[in-house]
Amino acid sequence: MIYHHRTLLALVTCAFCLGAILPNSANAQMGGGGTGAGAYALAGDERNLKFAAIPVPFYSDVMGFGLGVVGMAYYKMDRTDDELPPSSTGVVGMYTENKTWVGMMFQKFHFKQDIWRATAAFGTGSIKYQFNPGAVGPGLPDIFLDYTTVTNFAFAKGERRVAPNLYAGLELIGWSALVSVDPDITEFPEESYRAAGLSGNWDLRDHIMYPREGTNVAVRYDVYAEALGSARDFNKLNLTLAGYTTLGDSTRVLAGRILTDAAFGDVPFSGQTILSGNRNLRGYSNGRYRGDQLLTLETEYRWNVYGKWGLAGFAGVGFVGDDWSNYSLDEALPAAGLGVRYRMIDAYRINARIDYGWGKHDQAIYFSIGEAY
Repeated sequence: MIYHHRTLLALVTCAFCLGAILPNSANAQMGGGGTGAGAYALAGDERNLKFAAIPVPFYSDVMGFGLGVVGMAYYKMDRTDDELPPSSTGVVGMYTENKTWVGMMFQKFHFKQDIWRATAAFGTGSIKYQFNPGAVGPGLPDIFLDYTTVTNFAFAKGERRVAPNLYAGLELIGWSALVSVDPDITEFPEESYRAAGLSGNWDLRDHIMYPREGTNVAVRYDVYAEALGSARDFNKLNLTLAGYTTLGDSTRVLAGRILTDAAFGDVPFSGQTILSGNRNLRGYSNGRYRGDQLLTLETEYRWNVYGKWGLAGFAGVGFVGDDWSNYSLDEALPAAGLGVRYRMIDAYRINARIDYGWGKHDQAIYFSIGEAY
């Protein structure tokens, strides 16, 4: 039997993902949310507050060239706790050739021996995408249409460790969206959506920023309801399984991630999930493929080549549609790419990265601080 190349890549990627994930459940017998003893220790005279900032030039076939900036501040809420991960504050801004612009701020806290974790973010933007109706369902035209989403958004989540390595919490989400499909095909009325949800995280990683061993399972389930001020009633589920293992020594790490993002009910256009290098699969322009339900598999080989410098190679596959039952290997969206890493903050294993990914009739370049997962 001769497989289509997309089918073959899907099978190979799945095998590598499982290879990275499955062995680690036995490796991470650690407390404090999966952090090893002294994983975040600072030297006696080392400064607690650390900064990292980079300009972010990038390119995608949809947005063209763009320029942004990412600025991060890292600091421990208890400097003397060697097992407490650093909290972080960040800002992101960008502007692109097709006049997309986004600005946002985000905050993450780790409190009290990492018993408590909290995250918040808010922002605004006007984002110009493309999408392929043919990728959403059978019978729809296989063409790319331009569209613009003007949005404001806010998010807050709090979690508590309820058992060794296990966190549970609550979250609140809100956003507004005004969507127009160009050129002047249609415009959806502006609507606002509000949700309350539950979150869980089984964190067996040996390090939050740059894991070398361990597994992380994260789940979120959000309910959008008119009673909360949402224009529509629908639910969203996000489930992520990531695993890490060293290959020979600590300079070489194999990482893998399986991610599903699904919406059910009266799902608005802006509530659909999108194939996006910033969220789930590098190699595709944000929003070009979208649907109510998405599944991605990705694996990455990370190699600290010399000193602060490293290289990465990654490959993955995605499936997008309105129903999981309609996924097929022949409709898989393959992706692969290469990246360069530079260690900006040794104490917390924080890297700046640039990745070039290519997919089916698409490509994109990504600059960021921190690993993709």
